[in-house]
Amino acid sequence: MKKQQIQQQEQLSAYDKKVIYDMFYMSIEWLEKYIEIAYKKEFPDWENRKQIRDDLNITRTDIYSNPEKVKKAFSTQMFLFGTTLEEDAPILREALKKEFHQWIGATKMDNNCPNELKHLLYGFNEVMDGNIEKVREDMANRKREYEIDSPEYMERMNRLFSNVQVPMHGEREAQQNLAGKTHLSMEFGNRFSGGNVEQGEQAFGLITGAVAGEHKDFHFYPQKEQQQLASNNANNNIIGTVRQNSNNWKIETIQGQTWLIHNSAQRIDSEVGILIHNRQRFTDTEWAEVQQVISANQYQAQQVQRPGDYSWR
Repeated sequence: MKKQQIQQQEQLSAYDKKVIYDMFYMSIEWLEKYIEIAYKKEFPDWENRKQIRDDLNITRTDIYSNPEKVKKAFSTQMFLFGTTLEEDAPILREALKKEFHQWIGATKMDNNCPNELKHLLYGFNEVMDGNIEKVREDMANRKREYEIDSPEYMERMNRLFSNVQVPMHGEREAQQNLAGKTHLSMEFGNRFSGGNVEQGEQAFGLITGAVAGEHKDFHFYPQKEQQQLASNNANNNIIGTVRQNSNNWKIETIQGQTWLIHNSAQRIDSEVGILIHNRQRFTDTEWAEVQQVISANQYQAQQVQRPGDYSWR
């Protein structure tokens, strides 16, 4: 076994080690950014506790009002890190885990942190153990923001391709500079030197004990099945409201799209999903039920009008 590990060390290039550590630090950076955005109340002093302060690698501005986007980016980055570690350098896992525990000590993370954050920390450690199937399955089953064949998806991919050209050029230059060198010739400074490894290990042990048994049911972001179930429940509630007060609702076509609209709606964006609902959110069966309820109400309203009474016309 030791001989095999020595051979793996000799086969690992300096550039491969650089890539792995870059992936590791980028994953930590996204994790810290998620904590900063999603847990402002729980960590009011996070600015003093976080370890990567320059934010040079995270330039997105759309994440500050949407923590789910940050968490998605973090888990994707973590998967890429795990894939690289799995393929190139399992021998580095223990060193990386030690640094991860030192980060926990430096940020003073403990078992009092929110339960979701415990799962994220536990999942991070799993990736360093070589267990990336959990993240892989979550990514495969997540609810897509854009369909693959949509113009929005293609636009996003084109923008992503443009954004990676400069980093790729920088990586090619680094690979040329490190050509012929092994990982033994490359050292990284201790970025989390303010943390105590032993304290970090103890804190992580408590976190592990709290969530290990339930982690298989945790998802890094909403899954297709979860989204569908939530959508079905929400639509059932809307249809129930229409049934109870059908005279307060109407169906209109606006700019080629069909909408279910409450009579009190002011037709502003903030009302969409509350007083205004697009037909596309409903299944054909659900929409047929909405139409039936409103049509029945309109028919009943017409029936109560007496011939010769023009007050309603």
